[in-house]
Amino acid sequence: MIATSVSWASNAIIARGVHETVPPIGLAFWRWAATLPFFVAVAWPHMRRDWPILLRNWGWMLFLATLGIASYNTIIYFGLDQTTAINMVLINAVRPAVIVLLSFLIFRVTVARAQAVGLFFGFLGAVIILVRGDLAVLLGLQFNRGDLIVCIGTMVWATYTVYFPKRPNIHPASFMAYAVIIGLILMLPFYIWESVTVETVPFTAETVWAVLGLALFASIIGHMGYNRIVDLMGANAAGVTSYLVMAFGVLMAILFLGEEFHIYHAAGLALLVVGSYLATRKEAPKS
Repeated sequence: MIATSVSWASNAIIARGVHETVPPIGLAFWRWAATLPFFVAVAWPHMRRDWPILLRNWGWMLFLATLGIASYNTIIYFGLDQTTAINMVLINAVRPAVIVLLSFLIFRVTVARAQAVGLFFGFLGAVIILVRGDLAVLLGLQFNRGDLIVCIGTMVWATYTVYFPKRPNIHPASFMAYAVIIGLILMLPFYIWESVTVETVPFTAETVWAVLGLALFASIIGHMGYNRIVDLMGANAAGVTSYLVMAFGVLMAILFLGEEFHIYHAAGLALLVVGSYLATRKEAPKS
């Protein structure tokens, strides 16, 4: 969970840094295309063996690849073009609650008391950091179309998380290799459309490093790590990763971008740590 959170915190920084020069579909497409050789190399011994299982469960495979590979990050990158970072992170902070709600509505997964308290503390800590300890900032927030796009992305990822246990029973690397292949096939016509009618991905050193960074951290470490978290801890506890992403994002901004550390950072981070601990305790029910 820690490795995944650190990776996704860096993902937000990289994607935000190039959103003005790299179009959203192109960024998502090349991010996953760069990972394909790695996943195929790692999964090759398993892919042929897992092929019959995948064919029998092609519907679930297509469903999860559409949500987790082709849709989520593309939607988020579109949202970043039209909304502020603070609004985006605030909306994503609601993701754990959305996962819990969907788990209950779809699979009737209940929430232990400690987990509910942890989710509340985590959300409260996230809000404190985002509004810088000032209620007037929260009251003054304005939401736009970009925020709606981010909300859709949050729902897509929450749905992916809840349904991930339904994936075909194949090797994790094999699952990722097939998911990336399917996702790229689904994205290809949209990428071509964007390149022809909107904007092409510029081939510069900045773009190459951004794509490679997203591929390594967000796609390989982050995505495989998150899938493993859902396996080990269940969908509800996995959603707490969103809180840890924010915590590490704040620390990384302070360490690497020179941003100042304030008392509201300490209060928010303390609540995030306590909330994450409570929400991931072993006695919390698994989906």
